Amino acid sequence: MKTRTQGGEICILQNSGERIVSVDAVTTCSAVFFVWPWAAAGNYLPAIGKSPHPIWSDLYCKSTGLKREKGGAIITASYEGSEMNWNSGDDANDRMIEVSCTMREEAIETHPNFKEWAGTPKAPIGAIFDDDGRFTGWNVNAEIGDEMKGVKSYLVPSYAGTISYVSRGKPSLNGIGKIGGGGGLPSVGGKRQWMNIGISYQSIADGKFRVTENYLLSGPGGWNKKVYA
Repeated sequence: MKTRTQGGEICILQNSGERIVSVDAVTTCSAVFFVWPWAAAGNYLPAIGKSPHPIWSDLYCKSTGLKREKGGAIITASYEGSEMNWNSGDDANDRMIEVSCTMREEAIETHPNFKEWAGTPKAPIGAIFDDDGRFTGWNVNAEIGDEMKGVKSYLVPSYAGTISYVSRGKPSLNGIGKIGGGGGLPSVGGKRQWMNIGISYQSIADGKFRVTENYLLSGPGGWNKKVYA
C-alpha cells in the first residue's frame, strides 16, 4: 500500500490490480486510490494517456472513475500497454492468427474442369452456348450434359483470415483490396490467393496501436488480376 500526503491531503493506493496479458500482447491492469478530502480528488486523478500505473510503469492510464466516499474520493483507473519484444525491429513480431472456413457458391463456369465437361462455344461437348459464347445450360442429349443437367453452380471452400498484432505506428491502408499479404496465414495451394479486405486499428494508452488485418481467400482460379492489382 502506497500513501502520499501533501498539505493535509492524503492519497492511498488501495489496490494495484492484476496485470493481464491478452493473446494479441495488449496488457491491462487497474488501480484503486482513496483521496482525502473530496476537494483534492482532482489533484490525484490520473491523466489519460500520460499517467503510468503506480506499479507497472510501462502501462498508461486509459480511463478513470470517481465517486465520493467518507468525505473523500475513490478513484478507479484502468491502464494498458503492450507486452512486446521490440528488439527484432518487426512491429508484428507477435501475431495472433485466426482462420475460419465455410462454403460458398461459385458459377459452374469457374470450375477447373468446366472446359473438360462443357467444351467451348466452337466445340461444345456437354454444354449449350448462345451466339455470344455464353454458357446457358447443359445439353441433356450429351452424356456429360445429362449428368450435369440443372447444375449452374457448385460449392467451394471459403476461407477468411485475421491477423492481430501491436504496432508502434499507424498501419498503412494502401494494401486494402489488393492481392497478396497475409503473412502467417496458411497456404491452401493451387492458384488460390489471399487478399486484404480491411484493416482496423485503435490506439493504446502507451502510444502504440492494436491492429487487425482481414483477409479473404480467392476461389480455385485465383483473384482476377485485371480487376485486383
